Amino acid sequence: MSLLFGSVEYSTDIASDNLTNLLESVLLQAPSGILILCCEQTLDKFSAFDAFLKSIPIPIFGGIFPSLVLDNETKEQGIIFVPIRVPLDINIFQDLERAQEFEFCFNLTSHQSLMVLVDGLARNIDHALNQIFLQFGQTQQVFGGGAGSLSFEHKPCLITNQGLLQDAMVVIALQLETQLAIGHGWTKLAGPYLANQVDDNRILQLNFQPALAIYKQVVEQHDGRLFSEHDFFEIAKTYPFGMERLDDDVLVRDPVTVEQESLVCVGKVPENTMLYVLDGQHTKLIDAAVQAVQKISNNMQHPAAMIFDCISRKLFLEDDFNAELSQISAELSHNEVLFGALVLGEIASGQSGAIHFHNKTAVVAMFEGK
Repeated sequence: MSLLFGSVEYSTDIASDNLTNLLESVLLQAPSGILILCCEQTLDKFSAFDAFLKSIPIPIFGGIFPSLVLDNETKEQGIIFVPIRVPLDINIFQDLERAQEFEFCFNLTSHQSLMVLVDGLARNIDHALNQIFLQFGQTQQVFGGGAGSLSFEHKPCLITNQGLLQDAMVVIALQLETQLAIGHGWTKLAGPYLANQVDDNRILQLNFQPALAIYKQVVEQHDGRLFSEHDFFEIAKTYPFGMERLDDDVLVRDPVTVEQESLVCVGKVPENTMLYVLDGQHTKLIDAAVQAVQKISNNMQHPAAMIFDCISRKLFLEDDFNAELSQISAELSHNEVLFGALVLGEIASGQSGAIHFHNKTAVVAMFEGK
């Protein structure tokens, strides 16, 4: 049991009785709040979830995700309740189009970390994260991820005491220091290409030509498969974009769908950014994530951790994804359970303090366990 988390409770079924039992078990631990992570497939079978959330008597936060992580395994069904043992403060912001108006009311002297959960398919995510940076600077470590559906259907996905929310962001301030391990392992295949025309998370043109045409030419020549014969994401999950940065490694952008001749990504692509097409090898991806965790854990006495890993990273690694989880888990204290979610975009502070919305990246938030 860590300083931050109590005993993690999990159930494959979210029928009313099971939810009530989970809640009662967690409340017995007298937490200051509850983190709730739920698989989207499980939620599809239960219509009274919103009412249940509104009935919980203490602060809650969380999300609906394609898959969950518990110990060394991914879970395609079920729900996780995590009692939070340290003081926390929650701000909920709806309508991300109004991000510049967001004001945070946290006490900076007592809160050392910020967990951010966001609707991963919303627009304006980067503007909302920038508002956090503008108001807090480099004083906090920020981590989290994007909730949502692997079908890429935009619907309510954030868990709050108000019920399920869409187009929103939940920011949780925690009275606990956090260290972040960030790794992806993707390498440059082709480029750079100028993203000369974009619309937030949509790439309209590359090198003044339709973005889809350029991307298809590069990927089909390297991969051998044709987009006309396969689902777009089945091929695209292997070939993300990379944006060069001055302070860190390339920031990955995941093209997930096509709209006419444009590419829709998870996260903003700034106009006139130079983009590379990336590819990856299983061993390099796993090594990058594990080495990032080792670098942090070597300086900690009893590390505990929560993971936000990309769902399309898991789809790329397939069976090898469990090896990534096992090797990360091996870096923790023997009595700590690795848990978290497979998300639509990962949130983490960079070396410069700026808050980035990553894709296809493993973000592990690490805490001193005792």
